[in-house]
Amino acid sequence: MKHWLHISLSSLALLVAGRPAAHGQAMSKDMHMAAPDGPVLPLDSVLQLVERRNPAVQQYAYQARAKEAAVAGASSWEAPKLSAGYWMTPYNQRPIKEMNNGQGEGMQMVSVEQMLPNPAKQRARREFLSSQAAVVQADQQNTVVQLRAQAKTLYVEQAVLTKKLAVLDENEELLRFLIKLAEARYPYNLATLPNIYDAKARLEMHLNDHRQAAARAVQNQIALNTLMNRPRGQAFAVDTAVLTAPTLALAPLDTATLAGRRSDIRRLDRALTTVRLSQNLEASRRRPDFGVRYDHMRGLGRTPNQFTVMGMVSIPLAPWAAREYKANTAALGFEAQALRKQREDVLNEASGRLASLQTDLTLRREQTRAFERRILPALRRSYQATMLAYEQNTGQLFQVLEAWTTLKRTRLEYLDNLQQQLTQQIAYEKELEQ
Repeated sequence: MKHWLHISLSSLALLVAGRPAAHGQAMSKDMHMAAPDGPVLPLDSVLQLVERRNPAVQQYAYQARAKEAAVAGASSWEAPKLSAGYWMTPYNQRPIKEMNNGQGEGMQMVSVEQMLPNPAKQRARREFLSSQAAVVQADQQNTVVQLRAQAKTLYVEQAVLTKKLAVLDENEELLRFLIKLAEARYPYNLATLPNIYDAKARLEMHLNDHRQAAARAVQNQIALNTLMNRPRGQAFAVDTAVLTAPTLALAPLDTATLAGRRSDIRRLDRALTTVRLSQNLEASRRRPDFGVRYDHMRGLGRTPNQFTVMGMVSIPLAPWAAREYKANTAALGFEAQALRKQREDVLNEASGRLASLQTDLTLRREQTRAFERRILPALRRSYQATMLAYEQNTGQLFQVLEAWTTLKRTRLEYLDNLQQQLTQQIAYEKELEQ
């Protein structure tokens, strides 16, 4: 019996050192809720599906097409006016007919009027409408950046949860094995009931951790499917190699380089262009409009047929007519200044966020290296030493449980720190739109 216990404990120590049993995952599926499973969907494929199928991206394409379609109407003319009726015709025709042998006087008139648009006004309106499509396209790119960052964050969290569930499955098997060993040693006074009950309580708390991680994994899968506009319950697995991707180099950036990268700055630049063109459109109202009018009059009785051809010109410089477009031009000037200040504010805040993210990323990377190089190896050796002492009857089960709990929690803490590091890196890439 002692020889069997010695072999079992040695095997258990090897497992916790990083050699999980092949049947651990199969055991966990029978014990508690399993994590989502399915074909592996790489991060690049997820991002492509988000850009291609997400309705929030698609709507901007139609909005841009709507703005472009409106440009075709910029060269339109005002509708012609047609009028008909009597012109200079007396109300009472009886005395006139008595004097003119039964013939009356007056005219029946048909009139056609057409305003001729000013080409400068048409050109200003066409340029203004064309600039609006560019603003919508910049909005679309900014939305794509936001959605990509959201998808990356969910994908990394899902990869970390996959690793966590593997750690929890491995530790669950170890703990169950340890409980069986303690129960086998109890008849020989090599284990105590309080320690066995303590181990079983720790197992239940461990199962709660697994249930929570598995539920969060299901929620992340639903969120990612929503971003990709796929059926919410469609199962897929993530590629955990994303957790070992090369780290991003951190370097200070000037505002000019930052402005060239960010789509929200491009959107503000295009909005400024639109405001400037809107000012030009308002200023073009100072230019006159022209028109032509033709009247044909068919005389009644002895009145001969007549016609009238007239040219027309508007006078927008009149003070009572110029008041509106002057006020609009001034208002648009203030709006342009506000957009410039908004651009300055966006760049200022982005620079501050980047500096803060660089500091946090440096800290997270140092903590991750400390976990990998010093903390986790030391705790593994501590656990193995505790197991060896228990195997040689010089240690207690509660010491093994404490060492096991500390190692498990630290491994999960390491994964949490890694997730925070990658999340901050995604936020950094989002600011740079990489």
